[in-house]
Amino acid sequence: MIKNNIFRQLAFLMLFLNAGFAFGQSGVIEGRVIDKETQEPLFGASIILEGTTVGAMVDMDGHYVIANVRPGNYNLSGSYISYETQTVENIEIKPGETIRINLELESQYNTLEAVGIVAKANRETETALLLDRRNAISATQSIGASELSRKGISDAQAAVSSVSGISKQEGVKNIFVRGLGDRYNATLLNGLPIPSEDPEYKNISLSIFESDVIKNIGVEKVFTSSYSGDVGGAIIDISSKELVGRRALDFSISGGFNSNTLGETLYNPDGADYFGFSNSLQPTQGLFDFPNSLDPSSLSTPINHSFRISGGKRFLMGNNPLTFYVVASHSVENMFTEEVVKNMTSNGTIYQNQIGKRYGNKTNQLALANINYDINNKHSVAYNFMMLHATHQYVGDYLGRHSEKFQDSYNESGFSRRQQINENLLFTHQLLSRWQLNDKFDLTADFSLNTIRGLEPDRRENYLSEKENGTYGLTGSNRQKRFFSELTEHDYNTKFVLSYSLNDALESNNSKILLGYHGQFATNDFESIEYNFSHIPGDVPLTNFSLDQLYNEENYSNESFSMTESNPNKYSVEINNHSVFAQGNYQFTKAFSANLGFRMDFVNLHVEYDVPGQMGENSIENPYYLPSLNLKYDINDNNSLRLGASKTYTLPQSKEISPFQYVNISFASEGNPNLLPSDNYNIDFRWDNYLSASELLSGTVFYKRIENPIGRVDKGNSAGLLTYENISDVADVMGVEIEVRKNLLTTENLENQKRNKLSLGTNASYILTTTKLNLTNTPERTSELEGASPFLLNADLTHQYTNKGNDWTTSLVFNYFSDRIHTIGTIGYEDIMEEGTATLNLISSYKFSNNMGISLKVSNLLDSPIELTRKISSSNEKITLNKFNRGINFSLGFSFEI
Repeated sequence: MIKNNIFRQLAFLMLFLNAGFAFGQSGVIEGRVIDKETQEPLFGASIILEGTTVGAMVDMDGHYVIANVRPGNYNLSGSYISYETQTVENIEIKPGETIRINLELESQYNTLEAVGIVAKANRETETALLLDRRNAISATQSIGASELSRKGISDAQAAVSSVSGISKQEGVKNIFVRGLGDRYNATLLNGLPIPSEDPEYKNISLSIFESDVIKNIGVEKVFTSSYSGDVGGAIIDISSKELVGRRALDFSISGGFNSNTLGETLYNPDGADYFGFSNSLQPTQGLFDFPNSLDPSSLSTPINHSFRISGGKRFLMGNNPLTFYVVASHSVENMFTEEVVKNMTSNGTIYQNQIGKRYGNKTNQLALANINYDINNKHSVAYNFMMLHATHQYVGDYLGRHSEKFQDSYNESGFSRRQQINENLLFTHQLLSRWQLNDKFDLTADFSLNTIRGLEPDRRENYLSEKENGTYGLTGSNRQKRFFSELTEHDYNTKFVLSYSLNDALESNNSKILLGYHGQFATNDFESIEYNFSHIPGDVPLTNFSLDQLYNEENYSNESFSMTESNPNKYSVEINNHSVFAQGNYQFTKAFSANLGFRMDFVNLHVEYDVPGQMGENSIENPYYLPSLNLKYDINDNNSLRLGASKTYTLPQSKEISPFQYVNISFASEGNPNLLPSDNYNIDFRWDNYLSASELLSGTVFYKRIENPIGRVDKGNSAGLLTYENISDVADVMGVEIEVRKNLLTTENLENQKRNKLSLGTNASYILTTTKLNLTNTPERTSELEGASPFLLNADLTHQYTNKGNDWTTSLVFNYFSDRIHTIGTIGYEDIMEEGTATLNLISSYKFSNNMGISLKVSNLLDSPIELTRKISSSNEKITLNKFNRGINFSLGFSFEI
């Protein structure tokens, strides 16, 4: 803050002296522009002297300076989107005089609307979210729509991965927080739980939430009683976008490509249309009438592209505002990688050594609608609807040795093709209401219904064994397969919170008591079926071969091959969870405040399963008693200390406590009915130094003790089977996080309304995880936790240039994680390690008029390899198990708004 003030004063002095030489008789007007209700600076507000072209823009701290003002009388006006223009009349400027005029702008809507409109506008900006962080008792972090746009972040997963202590693991849909993976995190939408679309994961894939629908994302790594108790890493709360202003209509389009796809003919599995809707019909009993072809379709022009339209309008019903806002988007992304795939026994014998080509396609559609109705500035009712449709399809061709798959080959080698489509469809309905019962009591009543359908329609696996004459033949032993699965889930949530305001000595309005209830009721049904085909004798050339010419209705009728249908694999889940909580916030002094809470969760999770060789059920019926404490002490106006302590728990996923087996290209996972929940004890201490309204220096130390930690372990067999275990009695997680946001340089040419700003944001984490493994047939040893990178680094450098309303922003965004455990090794196997890697993205956007803009994004500039390795136990030699490069993505976009 001091440095910024000095800089401003020096800049002002230089401009003043320059003006003195140039004009001799001119004056200066300076001041600050803030929101009257929230007292937040209004960055980007326009200040102008009426009847002239002289003016200035408000900086991130709310300051402005107009130099070289000739003596005379003026009217000065300040304006900002969604605010009433304020005019100060008859300002007299005398030679050599400096006048200070501060403006407090009000919402342009009537007072019944003002608070809501201002809040919606500000909850997307970095400055406002930093102010929220400053005012909160607990240690919170948020990233808003403005920051997403500046960094070119395309979805919630990339957004959250830029927060300190958080990283993304390749091949895993979701994130790791302070070394804790998917099962230790929780995802909310507008404060209410949202289920996963994939039976492999507890949390919904964050990449589904594109930035188009995000107002801001809260990342809570310190817990209070009002949050879910089933968490150990972080609670990710996505707030969906709402209308800001009276009306809006925006359209954007983008196109691009991945460098790996240049000159390549790409392939997609047959069975999905342009929008990603798949044909999941299974064959008629006794017939070979699969609707989808075994031969993939080709794509010669793999252009990535997206479209988006959004709009809304505000109406008045009497004096009460009603807003309506919708977003619709569609995107297509094509990918291609060449990879090495290996596997070995514990003594280092390589039994799989293949080269693969993987062709991928991601197609997403999103529709969001919300209606908000404010009643007399006391009550509000909102309805949110969201539809997410995401399809990921790929074709993988692999050539080489695999002794377990190609046992009928003379050299245990061959060719395999796997085609897979994963289609997920989510519908969410939310009804959110706030009621001010009187001056002391407020009631929040929220309801949600989530419906998910996850399909894996017609996964196709075919193997061809190499012959001595150089040709190939179809592999026997049930290596020709088709697989169908479907997940359906209905999830209901209710949440009531009654708030009572307390009188404290400061009359701060921050002291209150909260009493709440949260109920979650869900049903989850999963079923899969597999079709196996006998091999057809004969030679099959690899060039331009057609599986459809072999496996078809005619050959099936002629009994050239046989087809067997497996018994369905099934499991169903029923959840009836009830939670009650009490929480108190109290402002003891101006500097000291506290949050004390207690939560009781009554968990009832019941699983029934029917899988080959096993039929049964499993239940978790536990009460959890969860205290929490958060303390805040303001050392001075710019420095705060926060301490947080809590107890939470982590439940196994429903799939993990049923012996269901899921098969992938290089591994298979199997549940464990004996898996126990984890108990988590969390403590955080954070120091924040608010250098200015937009600048921050922060440091955090944390410690977690996890009893009965859950981990993914390698069963050490040739099928690559993984399972889930309570890997030890206790695991310890501790670390340090550092965060810096700093404006490196700000210059202004006030007369020509030009502004340059260079800013840096960075965060780094050092995380130590340790546990003593206690696994069957595995020597006791100390290990890190799966997915925990000891060192994480995120940084962005942003240049913003403004010239009379034309804005040009360019950002470089860098991410790095160090080596980490991908899978814990057992039964004589060493751990599978994911090698550390760095990414660098370039984002540049230019707004060349009030309603048009262009953008350029180049992501993964370094194109660092993604690599999994494992050491041979006897020799310590490192073997690469999987390695590929993702390629560089280029994208050019155009936007238009009315």
